[in-house]
Amino acid sequence: MQLEDPMDDILERASRGMPITRDEIAYMYNEVDIKKLGMAARLITDGITGRQVSFVSNMIYNYTNICNVRCKFCAFYRTGKEEDAYTLTPDEIVEHVRKMHDAYGIRQLLIQGGVNPDLGISYYKEVFSKIKQNIPDIGINGLSTSEISYISRKEKMSVEDTLKSLRESGLDTIPGAGAEIFDDEVRKILRRPPGSGDQWLDVMETAHRIGLKTSATMMFGHVENSYHKADHLLSLLKLQEKYHGFLSFTPWNFEPGNTELEKEGLVSLRVGGEEVLRNIAISRIVLNRHIPVIQSSWLTNGVEMGQMAIYYGANDWGGTIYDEKVIPATGKKVGNLRKETIIRAIRNIGMVPVERDNGYRIVKTYL
Repeated sequence: MQLEDPMDDILERASRGMPITRDEIAYMYNEVDIKKLGMAARLITDGITGRQVSFVSNMIYNYTNICNVRCKFCAFYRTGKEEDAYTLTPDEIVEHVRKMHDAYGIRQLLIQGGVNPDLGISYYKEVFSKIKQNIPDIGINGLSTSEISYISRKEKMSVEDTLKSLRESGLDTIPGAGAEIFDDEVRKILRRPPGSGDQWLDVMETAHRIGLKTSATMMFGHVENSYHKADHLLSLLKLQEKYHGFLSFTPWNFEPGNTELEKEGLVSLRVGGEEVLRNIAISRIVLNRHIPVIQSSWLTNGVEMGQMAIYYGANDWGGTIYDEKVIPATGKKVGNLRKETIIRAIRNIGMVPVERDNGYRIVKTYL
């Protein structure tokens, strides 16, 4: 008599939108065949967006590299004393963004840097308001929860009032940066502040409560285990069921180059392609329709792996890239990725490219 595969029951419940348990998520990470996960994840995605794969004309702008958090997994930050430490003025930011917008039709500006102790809320309000005055059709996807929390403390304002003030100045959405893995013991090793995982969730919940949409992320491939990832996904799912404020989710793999984690021997190699695809597929199975958009995480893995991620349940490419600075700080070459390359990559795997805006609304279909 053949024993029933536990995965069959998990997938049957997932197909009906029923919850997956912590132990079952860990089981998928540890034991289930990657191809089976991929087929199940793609089937769920087909039921959400069909063969469409979205992308956004985007630019990432790192306005400062000065940061007082100094995470061990980050090769980008500077203390402020180094020769290459920098902070751009609002006018410098606007000038560069306008040039990129005019040249490439940028629809979304992802702007974030470090937790720079010299910058108060007036700096960010000036940046956002000047961008909107000069480039009113661009969506501002701005700041990490760490930056927002620091601004709140520095100005002695509540997080809610801080977010409302930033929104009034032009902030449209908040990216998912800073989530990493929520577990406190993992974050301690990564040298994230105590309680910063709960802080991330609290800032996001506050944003959702006042109607400000955000994205979510998870960084894997460092010192976490399968249960840490399971808890992370379930925490996101719990918050999403409460407010439906997450627009998308991106699982991305840690790049150890030039980081303190690498120098201390805690992480020596990046995870392989199979683990990248496993995280994409499991994310789709767990988050299902609750977070309808899963990004391909091509930035740290290249165009070909971005295409494979779509087969394993992703339905958003992410965005174009022009002169991104954080990943290259690890020594990994990223380069630029223009809209035409994304459209071609999506078409080449039999999918339909659709361009979206900052709010994930489709603005153009490329048949």
